[in-house]
This record gives sequence, C-alpha cells and structure tokens, in this order.
Amino acid sequence: MLHAPEAFALRDGRCCTIRSAEGRDAAAMLRYMKIMLGETPFLLRTPEEFDYTVDEEAAILERRRDEPRSVMLLAELDGEIVACADIRSHGAKSRVMHCAELGISVRKDCWRLGLGSALMQRLIAHAEQLGFEQIELTVETKNLRAIALYHRFGFTVYGTRPRGMKYPDGSYDSDYLMVRMLDSAGGQP
Repeated sequence: MLHAPEAFALRDGRCCTIRSAEGRDAAAMLRYMKIMLGETPFLLRTPEEFDYTVDEEAAILERRRDEPRSVMLLAELDGEIVACADIRSHGAKSRVMHCAELGISVRKDCWRLGLGSALMQRLIAHAEQLGFEQIELTVETKNLRAIALYHRFGFTVYGTRPRGMKYPDGSYDSDYLMVRMLDSAGGQP
C-alpha cells in the first residue's frame, strides 16, 4: 500500500517528509539500519547481522511496497532517513488475516520530536483502512520509551515471553506481547 509524501513539522520546528518506502531508498535504508542497530539494543539484529546488498534491500522494499496488506513508512529529514515504521499481515492464512504486526524505529537524534507518534497515527489509520481487526507487537520489557508510546496509542500487554532477547554479554530481557484492537473489532481483548 502506498502512502503519499506528506510534510510533518517536528517539535523543534524542522520539517520532515513521511512517505512510503520504495526500492530507490535501498542505500539510504541500509545506512539508516546500520545507525539504528548500533544505537539501541532493542532491535532483533546486530549491525553485523544486517548484511543486505543494495540490490537485495531494493528488492525487499519493492516487494513490501507491492504487498496489498502492508505499508512501510519512512521519515526523511535533510535527505536522510530518520525513522521507519511498518505494518503488515501475519500471513495469507484465513485464520490470521485479521491480525497485523507493527514495527517502528526512530534514530536517537530524533527522539522526543513527535515522529513516533506521527508514525503510529498513520500506521493505525492504514491498518483500519486495510481491514485489520487488531495490531500486535513485541517489545523488550526494558524499552520503556517504546512501551509508553504503545500505551498512549491503546496497546495493552497480554503476555510476557521470558528471556525473549539474549544480548552478547549473555544477559537476557523478557518481551511484552502487546495488542491493540481496532474499531472494527468491537472492543478490547
């Protein structure tokens, strides 16, 4: 699904663009992901594990753009990707087609500027437009900033996965499993 480019004013007065990701964004996306993976321990991969070529990343972005029940958004500031968010179906099986999974990341130098909220608003609107009944996500229990964002947007914790993330030093963090029912679902879990 496509999201037309739109201007968004950050809390500090700068203006960024929010739009759909496309294959032409591959090199910029690779740079963004290397930065993100180095800034936070809360993503699933390390920078070394994110080893796509530009061509591979372009193919992934094109495939995602063309998925009918998916949207991947980018936020660009001064020609650089500073945030990425996506929502997509759990799969094509009839028993899970009502469920969407959500992911979001914002570069550290753009935290507290309203990007996370702006992207969440747009993803939820797209999920409703695509006919999803609920949005699910997984978040590490130590990622308090993300958890607060999700709670503000109506997500609730419905479970905990013990030791869901193992860090290079051998320590663990548990994951919260969170869900938000959409208006079409008729209530909360």
